[in-house]
Amino acid sequence: MEKKKQIGEHIVDHLSERMNEEIVDPVLDEWLAEDESNQEDFKRYKEIWKETGSYLEQETFNAQYAWDKIDRINKERDNKRKRLVNIGYIISGVAATLLLVLGFSKMGVFDKQPEMLVRMTADYGSRSEVVLPDSSVVKLNSGSDITYSYNAKEKIREVNFQGEGFFDVSKNKIPFVIKMSNGLRLKVHGTSFNLQAYTDEKTVEASLVEGCIELDHGNDKLLNAGDMAIFDKQTNKMRPISGVLSHSYSWLEDKLYMDHMSLASVCKYLERRYDVTIHLQKDLGNSIHYDGVIQEEAITDILGVLSRLSDISYNVKGKNISITSK
Repeated sequence: MEKKKQIGEHIVDHLSERMNEEIVDPVLDEWLAEDESNQEDFKRYKEIWKETGSYLEQETFNAQYAWDKIDRINKERDNKRKRLVNIGYIISGVAATLLLVLGFSKMGVFDKQPEMLVRMTADYGSRSEVVLPDSSVVKLNSGSDITYSYNAKEKIREVNFQGEGFFDVSKNKIPFVIKMSNGLRLKVHGTSFNLQAYTDEKTVEASLVEGCIELDHGNDKLLNAGDMAIFDKQTNKMRPISGVLSHSYSWLEDKLYMDHMSLASVCKYLERRYDVTIHLQKDLGNSIHYDGVIQEEAITDILGVLSRLSDISYNVKGKNISITSK
């Protein structure tokens, strides 16, 4: 046992010196000469140590967590792993990281890309906020879904997104990429903006508060602070739009600014926000438009306001609402 303990320490010392082949270690050399299997083990340790270099430099491993993890893994292994366990019990700190990665390597983890996934959904009738691993913050409006993917090896920050969200992206040399339906991509380095990209809508709308973003769909389009733009999914063309920037993200304050908004668009907004189904009388949705602002309260209060502003009446049965002309 004492000899194995010494060998473990000598292995760690050797690897910690960046595998400097000029360093002479009689104890280690004697152990290697004893058995060919020792040489195979040592070769494997060196290979795994190289694999873990980037992790060790980042100093992201928790030594205690690493120890607990490898201890748990080792106990599940058969007798062929006993030599590894014996050496592992005397190693701490950086060496614990080595053993943890060795256990992962045995399970085939290194055959895959190291990837971090975070998913958040805001169902109809709710809103939510998510802080991503890179410290970016995304506030999701009702009926939205986001999946964040970070590949540590390829250095990619990527998001699959549908719905509406307000993004506050952390500054980083690695671009933050948002992928939407229809092949549209938005590239960001660090900025704040509102993005409306529901899959059942014909357009995607971006409103940039600060910084700059790049819309990519064949021809790159750069947006600067204060810019607002709409991308038409059917024509694959983008055009700038005018309006009050803050109105595009007024939902963060539970407000709905209606800038000549059709009744059909208002109803679609209300369906998402309150998780209801609205049945509109035929040809009524696009014949009525509204201007003004509504403070989000009970949906019956909002419907009452709309009925006073226009010639409509409504009937509520649970989550089903019917709107007809008076």
